[in-house]
Amino acid sequence: MSCWLYRARLIALAATLLSVSLTPSCRGPGSPGSRAQGDPPIWEVRFSHVLSSSSELHLMAERFRNLMDERTDGRFRVVIYPSGQLGGERVAFEQIQVGAVHMAITGTPVLSGWVPETQIFDLPFLFETRDHGLSVMNGPVGDWWRDLLLERTGVRSLGFLDYGFRHVYNKRRPVEAPGDLAGLKLRVLQNATYLAAYSALGVQATPMNYGEVYSALQQGVIDGGEANAIGFVSSRLHEVAGFYSFTSITYNPITLLVNEPFYQRLPPDVRETVDRSAADALSYQSEVARQMEADAIEQMRAAGIEISRPDLAPFAPAVRPRIWDELADRLPEGEALIARLVAETERRAGGYR
Repeated sequence: MSCWLYRARLIALAATLLSVSLTPSCRGPGSPGSRAQGDPPIWEVRFSHVLSSSSELHLMAERFRNLMDERTDGRFRVVIYPSGQLGGERVAFEQIQVGAVHMAITGTPVLSGWVPETQIFDLPFLFETRDHGLSVMNGPVGDWWRDLLLERTGVRSLGFLDYGFRHVYNKRRPVEAPGDLAGLKLRVLQNATYLAAYSALGVQATPMNYGEVYSALQQGVIDGGEANAIGFVSSRLHEVAGFYSFTSITYNPITLLVNEPFYQRLPPDVRETVDRSAADALSYQSEVARQMEADAIEQMRAAGIEISRPDLAPFAPAVRPRIWDELADRLPEGEALIARLVAETERRAGGYR
């Protein structure tokens, strides 16, 4: 698709969304009907994410909303749309680019469609623990990526959530060894590195919107998928898949996004409040996510889910160095990018072993 056609499609999408009576768009000084003369400006903000209202992502969004309401005396009004109400992550990112959505929570694997270099974070068995991964993403490499995203897309990342690893769940058998993955038809994020990694492990990797996964499991279209423990339970996937295995194949950075033109139109003090409230909400999310993961595992046990924790050493040879080398060949200066990331992961690994 040519660049102008793609842009036209996004503009049409934005116009359609803005015509729907979900909530008023962002209002600022001078907007028709936004305020009486002399009254302080009001911003009404659409915030989209794909997980349920019981997820840790939603709790973070609520904390951000409440902090902004409190710190701006009700002038910055956030309306949250969970469960993909405004579309999946790809659609939501298109919406945020054109300002039809002002803020969103999105996984970096999805964003590789716009910033291919993002795939370096999707390399299988890259990080040792979730703390290790979060430390790297909150360091210089994460800052480099955030600058790249802003430059390429006009969307600003306000920081990273603590999601952790994506683990395999399915309705057929426990995954105790690499061979147990062979032949399983799993919903995998539509991302070249994810698809290559799972295919190398013998999986029939099947891209699918997250909102379709529950019914696809029910109907036998897929055998399972990959998600963290909280997502597995909060999306009620444990009702239709009886096996959950801590495979830790991929670490999944999740980022809080804001439309850059909207962000820059805010007065400096409100921008500072957005930054501060985002940092506080992200810190809160990291705290609650750890407890929610423990609670989710207990809910799995209570529901009779068979939980396995396989030795991961035998899994790595199927994807390293093959998938790593393939990505290095696909990306411009891919070898140097991966080497830089590996150096940073090694520098930060000591405290997490």
